[in-house]
Amino acid sequence: MFQSFRNHVKWCGALLVASSCAAHAADLNGLYESAPPTTPKSTVTFSGSDWVRDSSYFYSGVIFALNRDLGRDGVVLRGFAGIPLFEYNSGDEKIDGDGVQADFMIGYMWTRPFLTFSTYIGVDYQDFDLTPDDLTSKVRGDEVGFKVAADLSSAYDSPFYFNLNGSYSTAYDTYWTRGRIGYNGGRFVIGPEVIAMGNDGFRAHRIGGFATLRFELTSGVHSELTGYVGHQYVDEDKSGSYRGGEGTYGGVGFSLVF
Repeated sequence: MFQSFRNHVKWCGALLVASSCAAHAADLNGLYESAPPTTPKSTVTFSGSDWVRDSSYFYSGVIFALNRDLGRDGVVLRGFAGIPLFEYNSGDEKIDGDGVQADFMIGYMWTRPFLTFSTYIGVDYQDFDLTPDDLTSKVRGDEVGFKVAADLSSAYDSPFYFNLNGSYSTAYDTYWTRGRIGYNGGRFVIGPEVIAMGNDGFRAHRIGGFATLRFELTSGVHSELTGYVGHQYVDEDKSGSYRGGEGTYGGVGFSLVF
């Protein structure tokens, strides 16, 4: 989710994920590049929602550069929270679920003329409530784990766009990874995406596409609006999950840099 272009401006930003995957997540590519180099930015906020059959997911997060300049190499902090709402069938019984996912991570970001790379480590908390309680589910109750994440993004002004990011948490062995490539038109980016994700009770992958619009919301506040859509494929032996069943998926994300 981070990228840079020092020839155009000297600052960059951070992960969706990611989510992100991931979160996470929210794709913050290129938000920072249109800011004047005399006004360094220190903070990124992001939020969004994701939908697929039998599941919806809502998330929000913040990234802060300790050196108060996302355009320079340095230590960054990230906080993230997500709320999944879902349902699935266990035998003849319908299970309704809701959960909370949150992490706090510290990382380091490197900015170069043609790309930006960042890594994170931290703590992850997940809590899932099932109604009625499903004793066969491997993902129920709360669990705290160790989490790692990384992100690699192309430069803002490169006509060929790419973004690779992913994360892994020991809480329920949760993983999420996404790759995007596409055409960079400056104010907009469009292209395909592939996603793989799962945990102890779920495994799936996605194939789809995305489009991002970049604009200045107000003076000195830069933003991105991203929409995406595609198809989710779920492994039959791990089909009950907070990330939904097989079928069409879609979502939107919005982020600010200031």
